[in-house]
Amino acid sequence: MKHLKTALFFTLTFLTTAVFAEDISVVSPESVGLSSPRLENISTLIRSHVAEKKIAGAVVLVARHGKIAYFEPFGEADIGKPMQKDTMFRIASMTKPLVTVAILQLYEEGKLLLSDPVAKYIPEFARPKVLEMLPPGSNPTFRLVPAKREITVKDLLRHTAGLPYNFAADWYPKNRLYRQMYELYQDAGISSGLYETAGTIGEMVKRLARLPLARQPGEVFEYGMAADVQGYLVEVVSGMKLDDYLRERLFKPLKMNDTYFFMPVSEKPRLSALWKTNWHGKLDKVSDGLHQEGAYTYSPSYQYAGTKTFLSGGVGVTSTAYDYFRFCQMLLNKGELEGVRILSRKTVELMTETNHIGALNATTLHDDGWKFGLGVAIEADRAHNVDSGSVGTFEWAGIFSTRFSVDPKEQKITLFLSQTHPFNYHFELWDKLLVLSSSSIAD
Repeated sequence: MKHLKTALFFTLTFLTTAVFAEDISVVSPESVGLSSPRLENISTLIRSHVAEKKIAGAVVLVARHGKIAYFEPFGEADIGKPMQKDTMFRIASMTKPLVTVAILQLYEEGKLLLSDPVAKYIPEFARPKVLEMLPPGSNPTFRLVPAKREITVKDLLRHTAGLPYNFAADWYPKNRLYRQMYELYQDAGISSGLYETAGTIGEMVKRLARLPLARQPGEVFEYGMAADVQGYLVEVVSGMKLDDYLRERLFKPLKMNDTYFFMPVSEKPRLSALWKTNWHGKLDKVSDGLHQEGAYTYSPSYQYAGTKTFLSGGVGVTSTAYDYFRFCQMLLNKGELEGVRILSRKTVELMTETNHIGALNATTLHDDGWKFGLGVAIEADRAHNVDSGSVGTFEWAGIFSTRFSVDPKEQKITLFLSQTHPFNYHFELWDKLLVLSSSSIAD
């Protein structure tokens, strides 16, 4: 009976994959100006990382001129379960561009302005205070000063609202400000979105709004909780729950049929396991439930377990490579895909081509030469980023080791989806992958 069940499982997996493969058209790389032998270098790169047990598996997709030319799964999605093209992934911070598009849709409909104070829609953010650390040894250790101005919707979209993540205390362990913010977040029950917290996103955002900001609004690029505030803002302005809004206004129109906040129980077997790596051959599957590592708390199972009421606008979505490709292609097409318009050309230009942080430093997650649009990083200077592609490339990544890159000049999309952490180990792999993707151009 055990062997029969195993055979049935692999038969069903094969049939599902076969049907999926028939639905997705993959063209000859040469037909879109790419080189098959050079794209094969990507396969060699990823297979070597799987063989060395740096990662368990991944899916890589490269498209050009609107057509997929390379689409390959590697390794395992779970113990004894091969990675498939339609494997589902916790895309984490790749949720942020999705929610940014939702805000921009409401902006196009005249329901809000980017210059509006957030407090116009979420009154708890009115008259914010900013936390200032006093010299070491002082008692108290900090003071609160009035913010010079209100937080705006644009501050949320460009991460200048002074709302860091709690785990910034781990990224910058000597920074007393981040440690203090972490303690305030813990006391208030503020979740990064990587695990479920009590109640709804609206209830948590209201608790967040009562806390001091870490920075004066508009003065520092401070990556963090702003996208969760965006998620609740979508709910307030649209009158819909965040998952309902994204499903009806983005996922359904783009035929992103495998993208969810909380996946149906029937889809759970398609979700990749989460793995922890030391990048030197020690690779372990992360168990379900809550994990605490310093200031970093996460749960690999909350997308299908728990009360399913907490919709994180920053990191809450699960998706597939093909679905996210469709989202990227819509942006590359200036807001339209297959006759369906999601945003206007001018708004996409505002999101993906305009530097909204001026001379501020955006190196929290990127090197020098990167600036920030609305929800995405934009390559402004290739001299500092010789590994990334053309000036004007826009991208973002997720903490469980997912990344997308869109190169408008070359009309090319590159997607890498894995489920491995810590994600900083993957920086060199990502950079090499982008080099191989760019160097496959053969026209």
